[in-house]
Amino acid sequence: MKEELDTSTKRDTPYTKVVGEFEQPPVATMQSKKSNKAVLVSLIALLLVGSAATVYSLRHGKDSSASGAAGKVGKDGPGAKDSRDGKGGKDKIVPVLVAVAGEQALPIELRSIGNVAPFSVVNITPQVGGQLLKVHFTQGEFVKKGQLLFQIDPRSYQASLAQAEGNVARDKAQVEAAQANLARDETMIGQAYANLRRDRAQSQYTDVQVTRYAELVREGAVSKEQSDQISTSAAQAQATIDADMKMVENAKAVTRGDRAAIDTARGNLRADQGLADQARLQLSWTKIYSPLDGRTGSLNVYEGNVVSPNSSTPLVTIAQVNPIYVTVTVPEQYLNDLRRSQTDGTLKIRALVEGRKAEAVKGHISFMENTVNTNTGTILLRASFDNAGHKLFPGQFVDVVISMPPASKSVVVPARAVQTTQQGNSLYVLKPDNTVDLVKVKLGQSSGEFIAVLEGLTVGQTVVTDGQLQLSPGSKVKVQRDTQAPDVIGK
Repeated sequence: MKEELDTSTKRDTPYTKVVGEFEQPPVATMQSKKSNKAVLVSLIALLLVGSAATVYSLRHGKDSSASGAAGKVGKDGPGAKDSRDGKGGKDKIVPVLVAVAGEQALPIELRSIGNVAPFSVVNITPQVGGQLLKVHFTQGEFVKKGQLLFQIDPRSYQASLAQAEGNVARDKAQVEAAQANLARDETMIGQAYANLRRDRAQSQYTDVQVTRYAELVREGAVSKEQSDQISTSAAQAQATIDADMKMVENAKAVTRGDRAAIDTARGNLRADQGLADQARLQLSWTKIYSPLDGRTGSLNVYEGNVVSPNSSTPLVTIAQVNPIYVTVTVPEQYLNDLRRSQTDGTLKIRALVEGRKAEAVKGHISFMENTVNTNTGTILLRASFDNAGHKLFPGQFVDVVISMPPASKSVVVPARAVQTTQQGNSLYVLKPDNTVDLVKVKLGQSSGEFIAVLEGLTVGQTVVTDGQLQLSPGSKVKVQRDTQAPDVIGK
């Protein structure tokens, strides 16, 4: 068995070792016995496991060597050499521009994005129905207040007005007739009173005659028959008076009826006059005029269509764009400054059309929301702008600059001196030995080329305004004065 195994092993081709890979051995010949094949397979498996471990060690050994070499180069390589030779690192002298921090009452400027909105929007809706005969404007053009926009067919409303005016004329005639009857009946009352006064005088005379004839009858101067005639005349006079009084009452009743007829006629006149006014108003509604100056939108109903009153779809929409609104939000931290400046009249706002200062439009704050938005921490402002040149267009986004005076002075440096790092805003501050130190600062408001520093810097310290990209904390610098920044800002 041993001899057969040795013979089999000698006949097999040995494994060839290559860096990173191995050649596959040829398959053992089928002439060996089954037991020899089992031993051979076990040997091959052991060799494969050992070879794989060797390759793994070789590969990771190379990576470690490369890392070590790289580390060595990073420590003592070209960078270190440059540092020692003065070509890089802290020993390199970097030319920089510097400026001295000063103290100044820097105006507070808030910049934000505003949205332009119309001052008012009016939907033109017909108040009467009918066929739309004529459109007197072009879509999208500017219209003036009182300008004729639409003409609706007026014929049915003209007929209604003519009928109502006819009823008014009839009622006026009835009022006049009733007044004439009242005047006539009042005259009859006067006549009845005159008859009553006459008959009362006659009755008084007959009463005297009755008394006289009664005396004469007692004296025997006249006959009883004559005395009775006088008494009869007195009774007739009293009856006449009673009749006259009834006539007066009747005349008064007639005049009361005349006055009632006058009131009825006048009521009818007022009712018909109201109908006439309504017909006249509806007729006027067949012509639709612009209620304001503004720009028209797209036309929703064209000539020839029948329109109905108070339709949900307006004929056209007019947007008032002069003046015009711009809505903008500002951080709530400036709320007190905004209220203070708005109270004393020092709050100023500008809208930069397409971001260009030359196209700036001045306005004033006309509305401040009464609550702060708790989701965004901002407060909504609405500013009104004179838009005579139509530079601002509804729906447009513009850059808004809000300026107001500060409450006190602050440390000020050129804005180009500020560096943004992972730790926040920083400045390179010049030290007496012509080296620099990176100082973290808290910034305040900015105005133009300057910015306020609230914390981290004092007045009189020198800051680097140009050349910061070549600096690191402790770098040596060659100082050159920044001619575009005064040494002491604010003086």
